[in-house]
Amino acid sequence: TGSTSSCQRGSMAMAALLSRFCSSRSAAAALLRGRGGLSASPSLRCSTEEQRYLSSGLVGLPGEGGWQSPPSPTSLDKVVKLETFAGQTKEYIAKTWLKFHEDEREGRVGWVLSRSEFKQLQQNAQESPIFVVPLEKPEGYVTLVLQWQMQHPQSKLGLITTLEEFQKDSLSANSHFTLTHYTELARKDLVLVRGDVASAKLINAFEARMLTKRVYEHYLDPEKYARWVKTFNHASRQFDFKAYIKELGFLA
Repeated sequence: TGSTSSCQRGSMAMAALLSRFCSSRSAAAALLRGRGGLSASPSLRCSTEEQRYLSSGLVGLPGEGGWQSPPSPTSLDKVVKLETFAGQTKEYIAKTWLKFHEDEREGRVGWVLSRSEFKQLQQNAQESPIFVVPLEKPEGYVTLVLQWQMQHPQSKLGLITTLEEFQKDSLSANSHFTLTHYTELARKDLVLVRGDVASAKLINAFEARMLTKRVYEHYLDPEKYARWVKTFNHASRQFDFKAYIKELGFLA
């Protein structure tokens, strides 16, 4: 179908983009300094399995053994009783949502966006659907790859895997951290976000909060988006990875 071929082309384009970025000598040298260093440019094809997934219209995540269900329900009424929020202010709902996700032992984090922020996020995610997000570690840093799936009417997801896994095969790379967006309360100027950690050894709950903050800062701050995210997606050879991580504050 037309929608299937469009999704396939988008997937291929994202892999080619990351390949072009990683083929840059300066970018490769910078990436090699982290644990998520460059080993080879990714080679991506649309497998028969992915074609079946894309044509089915199902919601899912890539992972070992094929396409998996998202870690959290994609419908808010499967997470909370919506009547609990009936008649409540957006401030109350936001506070309750964040409080509900405070327990780091659950491996989840909560976030809140306004309706205008989410609209901007959708626009930017469509324009620039992939980005590299370094995460500090005691021994250095690990380079993560963020990919947005925001076009499906029943799910709005941000998927994060490692650069190494993405390079090996982006179609089977596990999402180690998934951001699920709930738009049911947009009329109250609220979009609720849940971040699920799938690999606690790679990303703990504290790091997940920092990672979530970093993702939204770079997609919602106009200056950061234009300088880093848009450049990465549309002028990848001009993307200065060393300057990027230096601005993040963990490269001398």
